[in-house]
Amino acid sequence: MTGRRGSRSPLRHGAERALFVAAAGLLRVLPSGGAARIGRRAARLYVAIGKSRRRILFENLAAAFPGKSESELRAIARACIENFGATLLEFLDSPRLSKEEILSRVRLAGEEHFAAARARGKGVFLLSAHFGSWELGAIRAGMVAEPISSVVRPLDNPLLERELAFRRTRFGNRVIAKRDAARDILRAIRGNETVAILVDQNVIVEEAIFVPFFGRLAATTPSLALLQMKTGAAVVPVFTWPLGGGRYRLQFERPILAEEFEGAGSREERVRQATARFMEETEKAIRGNPAAWLWIHDRWKTRPGNESKVQSPKSKVENTR
Repeated sequence: MTGRRGSRSPLRHGAERALFVAAAGLLRVLPSGGAARIGRRAARLYVAIGKSRRRILFENLAAAFPGKSESELRAIARACIENFGATLLEFLDSPRLSKEEILSRVRLAGEEHFAAARARGKGVFLLSAHFGSWELGAIRAGMVAEPISSVVRPLDNPLLERELAFRRTRFGNRVIAKRDAARDILRAIRGNETVAILVDQNVIVEEAIFVPFFGRLAATTPSLALLQMKTGAAVVPVFTWPLGGGRYRLQFERPILAEEFEGAGSREERVRQATARFMEETEKAIRGNPAAWLWIHDRWKTRPGNESKVQSPKSKVENTR
């Protein structure tokens, strides 16, 4: 039985890649904006037939915005779904875009904040989220940072992962696999490079600390706070704001320095305060454009259990040299 499963896996991976390549080829023959239009329709269909995702979407929005009417929440939900579909297919279709086209589509704001963080000579962490066109934003950020390394969770299908990695790295960016990433991250930061980390998704209780996010405690990775404490690198929040028509604003915010948390007391409290600050910055961006965030993700799935356990999570960062 095990052998059969193993023999089928490469076939399944190959079939999935073939479908991906065929879909990407179809996108290339569409006129400009065609990928986004198809993405919006496909995402609406996905949520229409996916009861669990639809439930998560509306429960998250209702809990985050208790003062909004049902019609307002439905408008946000529809725009969220369409934004997700459009940006996903825009990213898959991104090989057709030249460097000049990406520069014209994604304009910069607050670049002085990134420059100030970089001038410290300690490396820079970019704090971002699944907001707007985060993949296109990472490509554009790499043209400023020359380049960046993005921490990502690889897909289960290695053939599809190569397709995504090609899109992420074709202008010089690098990818760091999330599993056992600490050593590669520290090497980049100590070389005064830039590493992008998204911390807006749910994590399991063993890896989490719980900090406020839209009025509820959310299981959040402490990895970025631990890495900042270990390196002294600045954390620069950056989000890719949709402007319409396939155009975006890559907005860098004021750097967050490790020194801001030195008076917090214990190591655990410093990590908690830093992580809470990172999520506060993320929430502020999302409140500025709620439809730009990925509300179909089950962000509050992990609930607090033994608080002493979750406030001191195990981390490989501490023992990495």
